[in-house]
Order: sequence, then C-alpha cells, then structure tokens
Amino acid sequence: MADRKQHRAIAEHRHIQTEINRRLSRASRVAQIMHINMLHERSHALSNIYSASVFSYLADDLHELQQLIQQQNKLH
Repeated sequence: MADRKQHRAIAEHRHIQTEINRRLSRASRVAQIMHINMLHERSHALSNIYSASVFSYLADDLHELQQLIQQQNKLH
C-alpha cells in the first residue's frame, strides 16, 4: 500500500514538473516571437489588441505556472 502511494506521488511530481517545463518553454517561445515581431514592425507599431492579447496570454500562463510550482512545493 505504501509502495502504491509512493509511486503515485512520484508520478504526480513528474507530471507537475513536465507541465512546468512545458509552460516555461511555451512562455519563452511566445516571448521570442513577440520580440521578433516587435523588431520587424519597428517602423509600424504593433496593434494594441495584438500586444494586449499576447501579454494577457503570458500573464495567464505564468499565473498557472506559479500555481503548479506551489503545488509541487506542497508535495515536498
């Protein structure tokens, strides 16, 4: 029984860590794309709606990332 609990805890930890890594990678890629778009559109301002949407998306993703990190810390 204890072995099963331990395996479940390990699996949950791996799942959370995988999700953290995935979200960090995605946030990094979105930031890189945004940076490239800003450089490309230097003479033409990016639309406010586009910028607001991207930053809102990043904020939501980073908020969920923070929750995952807190959840992971509770497991330790």
